[in-house]
Amino acid sequence: MHKTYDAVVAGHICLDISPIIASDKMHALDEWFTPGRLINLSGVTVSGGGVVANTGFALKKLGFSVLPVTSLGDDVFGRVLGGIIETHTGKKIAPNPTIRTSYSLIFAVKGFDRMIFHDPAGNNTFSTKDISLKAVGQARLFHFGYPPLMRNMYVNGGEDLVRMYRSVYDLGVVTSLDMSLPDVDSEVGQVDWLSMMAKTLPFVDFFLPSAEEALYIFDRVEYQRVKEAANGRDFTTMLDMKKICALGQRMLDMGCAAAGVKCGDKGLYLKTASDKRLARLESVLGIDAHEWADRELFEEAYHVADLKSALAAGDTAIAGFLGAALRGESVFAAVKAACMAGALCCTRYDAISGLCGMDDLKEKIKKQPEKNRDDVLTADFWFDAEKKTWVK
Repeated sequence: MHKTYDAVVAGHICLDISPIIASDKMHALDEWFTPGRLINLSGVTVSGGGVVANTGFALKKLGFSVLPVTSLGDDVFGRVLGGIIETHTGKKIAPNPTIRTSYSLIFAVKGFDRMIFHDPAGNNTFSTKDISLKAVGQARLFHFGYPPLMRNMYVNGGEDLVRMYRSVYDLGVVTSLDMSLPDVDSEVGQVDWLSMMAKTLPFVDFFLPSAEEALYIFDRVEYQRVKEAANGRDFTTMLDMKKICALGQRMLDMGCAAAGVKCGDKGLYLKTASDKRLARLESVLGIDAHEWADRELFEEAYHVADLKSALAAGDTAIAGFLGAALRGESVFAAVKAACMAGALCCTRYDAISGLCGMDDLKEKIKKQPEKNRDDVLTADFWFDAEKKTWVK
């Protein structure tokens, strides 16, 4: 059956304002942010942010037809962001005069993970009512992102999030979910995310959180250990891969078809369910359910020699993964496409200008560029020389 769109990408959006810090010297974090200190900048990048911009625009650049679904205010930021959306997708978003447009200030400091100052604004009012199920039914894939930054999605035990996924799942559309890390000191930090995921994941085919998000939801003790051990450095530097593998199984037990955990510059972990659970994906996407089934993989990240910014690398990695699935490619091709898309994102200060079409992406992968070799693989993986992927 012909579909109008390859993917509907819905949920969180914001205007990303990313100052470029002039100095590339390493400093302690408290030296960077000292009251009264002047920090020289050497330009600024203004772009769309959030899942609709990052993953949606990336899918479009990879060669897929995308329908963005999100909320914009009728204000200066909304007009700028609306123009960006139209430029990248050819689609217009009608502004809502009753809300403010969300924005983020993003600082990428050498030696540390990026710091984001974020105002959710109109994202907090977004609900299932803002989604046309008729339009979603004209797509093969529905991808939604960042419920912790969208209040209507997490209040009342996440009933609106569950309702949305059940409705889309029942349409026969393949579903995908990305997360964001809750602000532990705000209302969202008090939400029982574990209970919410238990109700949502039976209607999610691809669940694709970061390692930090996944540990926060499913293993708070390990999350706290890693956070303290990292001591302000990138969270993924102190990951225990055995704990990540345990998360993969737990996510599948809750009902999703495939659990992918983004591990930063280490790579991507993926665990898949049975061919019976994957059968609906085969009928919609054309993947080989038997080939995808019962896999446990770790694909190391591609090395980026001249890293500009890791902003949105996880979101673009998801786009690479979903792009391969939309083309009916193998599970091994999907994890490689994810890692290559994430790496290409890191070669630019913005999220998508470093990306290319899927065919060019595959050509880059064929050249077998250098990987970020690491000692993360301490959980009984072995390297499959034919597939060139760590398997278990």
